[in-house]
Amino acid sequence: MNSLIEESVIKLAEKFQLPERIVNIEELPWVPFTDNHSCYFKPLRFDLNTGTWIYLFKMKSNQVLGRHRHTGGSVLGYNIQGKWRYEGREWVAVPGTFIFEPPGDIHTLITEDEEVVTLFILGGSLQYFDENDHFIGQDDVYTVLNKYRVFCELHGIQTRDDLIY
Repeated sequence: MNSLIEESVIKLAEKFQLPERIVNIEELPWVPFTDNHSCYFKPLRFDLNTGTWIYLFKMKSNQVLGRHRHTGGSVLGYNIQGKWRYEGREWVAVPGTFIFEPPGDIHTLITEDEEVVTLFILGGSLQYFDENDHFIGQDDVYTVLNKYRVFCELHGIQTRDDLIY
């Protein structure tokens, strides 16, 4: 009886599971994330069901990503290149650093003397604040997807709809 149930569960899982996705990151463009072009991203996944977005984030050396807060879920990061930190914190992310960030904290990201590349997985929104902690804007899976699509359209690049799943 157990083997019949197990076989049934396997068939059911196979029926509903998503297909594998393989993405060669060299085929994806670096899309400007900020208006001043100090930050860029390569989209790897847009999950419109959960609001999760996965991307490589590149930031030029000696830059600041202003005051912001993550909502809706934790942020997971893995630093690949360069050094960065949050203003007022004692830690510095160097290549090989894993970062877990719970939602809610307002912080400012600062890069050091070299370009930074970090893999980020985050859900919910990225809210921006001025120096007085007044809300001034936000990004989420939809605004970031739109940045990607608009950039591709302006530069004659075919969008990758297989990144949406």
